[in-house]
Amino acid sequence: MTRAFGSALILAALLLGGRVYLNVESSNPKVVEVDVSSAMLTAFRHDPTQIRAQVLVPDSYAASPERRYPTIFWVHGFGGAYRFNPQSAGSWNDAMRAAGTEFIVVALDASIETGHHVFANSANNGSWGDALVREFVPALDRRFRTLATPQTRFLAGFSSGGWSVLWLQVNYPETFGGEWSLSPDPVDFHDFTGPDLWREPPQNLYRAPDGRPYWLVRRNGRDVETLRDYVQADDGRPPPQRQFGSFDAVFSPRGADGQPEKLFDHETGAIDPTVERYWDVHYDIAHLVEKRWPTLKPELRGKLHLIVGTEDTYHLEGSLHLFADELKHLGSDADVVFAPGYDHATIYEYDGGLIRHIVRQMAAMRER
Repeated sequence: MTRAFGSALILAALLLGGRVYLNVESSNPKVVEVDVSSAMLTAFRHDPTQIRAQVLVPDSYAASPERRYPTIFWVHGFGGAYRFNPQSAGSWNDAMRAAGTEFIVVALDASIETGHHVFANSANNGSWGDALVREFVPALDRRFRTLATPQTRFLAGFSSGGWSVLWLQVNYPETFGGEWSLSPDPVDFHDFTGPDLWREPPQNLYRAPDGRPYWLVRRNGRDVETLRDYVQADDGRPPPQRQFGSFDAVFSPRGADGQPEKLFDHETGAIDPTVERYWDVHYDIAHLVEKRWPTLKPELRGKLHLIVGTEDTYHLEGSLHLFADELKHLGSDADVVFAPGYDHATIYEYDGGLIRHIVRQMAAMRER
């Protein structure tokens, strides 16, 4: 969910030592456009496919040709653009300068014709997680002076991007050294913005068992749009802008017609129990963590950081509360923050600036 970041302002390109740097005014950040062809995704989609990103290199990069840097991988929210604009790039630079540290920041493109692929392997979208880890990350390490170790690769993302980075950390713990999920999409399907997708028999997606409607959108502490109204307005948008169509494309099996099977009837809210169970078993992160905990516990020690506002616009704090309880029960040391009074947009203001907050924590982890 959500939308973020516009396009970068690029003035000129300069090729130095076989690597592309963008030469901008000294007061502006240095940004590099990177497209990595994916053989895995091309074979699945029968169409040439690239993993796209923009790379923000730190202040000292050009002047310190022998120096290598840790990396932050950033994933935007649903409907957002991955490219840096002056404001977003400035936020990262200001945060690094304030923390007295430097990272290479990689803004990944998670957009696809079905919406947001969340870097998950999917029956409909293809193996975006595997392609990122096996094809993009090695290519990035060859092209830039990264510290190419799991301990120096960090993940951060917002909303659907927040779900993405938690998914990547849980499924590829040997590749990444820590993740910061900011207002993530539902991470425990017992509360999928309200409805319990584990309930048997399946409940109606639009109404609670007591008959009350589920409210999805909240503003200034007041519910303003039901889940049904949101979905039906969603259906009137082009496919890449349909949030629940995007969920189906990631989480659902592929139908006989080659299209993602729908979790529920968008008119009545009736849930398909077969599709529901597929979602639960394959993509409920809380369920996967609990199931794999004996193996994941040492791999995830000190690596999980999750933040959400207590007044999140899409009620995403409910799902995170359940996940936090499960993590505590498992004995995890995950850092879970429920920021009082913040919503889906204002969470960026948390702790004097959310980007500063996470960069400061990443720098501290890097020092340890």
